[in-house]
Amino acid sequence: MHYQKFYPASHLKPFVECYFVWESGASLIQPVSVESPPTGYGSMVFNYGDRYRLRTQKHEDLIAPAVFLSGQATSNYQLHLQGHIGMIGIVFRAAGLSSLFGLPMYEFTDERIDLTAVLGSEVRTLHERLSEPNEPTGRVRLLEEYLSRRLSRTQAVIDRTDYVADLIVEHRGNVNINALMDELYVCRRQFERKFLHKVGVSPKYYARIRRVGFVCAQLAGNRWNVKDWHEFIYRAGYYDQSHFIREFSAFTGRSPSQYVRNNAELAHFLKS
Repeated sequence: MHYQKFYPASHLKPFVECYFVWESGASLIQPVSVESPPTGYGSMVFNYGDRYRLRTQKHEDLIAPAVFLSGQATSNYQLHLQGHIGMIGIVFRAAGLSSLFGLPMYEFTDERIDLTAVLGSEVRTLHERLSEPNEPTGRVRLLEEYLSRRLSRTQAVIDRTDYVADLIVEHRGNVNINALMDELYVCRRQFERKFLHKVGVSPKYYARIRRVGFVCAQLAGNRWNVKDWHEFIYRAGYYDQSHFIREFSAFTGRSPSQYVRNNAELAHFLKS
């Protein structure tokens, strides 16, 4: 399996985190299950390979639409793949999807929604073009052109919601939300409504997602020496070990030690 990231042009960076292409050179010999923790990002995914199934806390067994929009994930989810893998996606910054497309992101939390039902024929045409034989860079170029046209048409701009969400990402969830609201001189209730609309969850809950997402990335990438638990817990922003274990288990369904032993994130299946 081959997974590659591409980064957006400068005019799209306020809205887009990255693009990805995920392909298998040939059909899988046997089915593969890949898991992902909540990351704090929404996405649009265009599948030109075989259809696959997924399991989430909300959906026990769901066939992913060929083209879909995903909002915030609030727990681990598993992808069950077979046959030929071929997909490309746009990973948006926390509020980027809503800023560019004006969508109420709370409607998409823990969901994979058929994108053609949301954006119509323009997405169907784009999917057809992305499904034609092409190099990864060529497919990414098609997505860049599509988003650039969208930005030119809507004249989307970022606001304080984008700023706060990006700040939470930058600080790996270790942000005092109450102090930040005071610093910005905003009405807390009004801001929380706007944040829910643009991100899909509340600011405090989003900070929790980002903290556990950072921890899972460290574990999956073997960037954490398990002997240094107490130091890592402190650096990750948790009060103590019990707080860490409770939060981690709530989002992943497993204890940290179980996750270390058995996690099946994408990095484990890629060729070096």
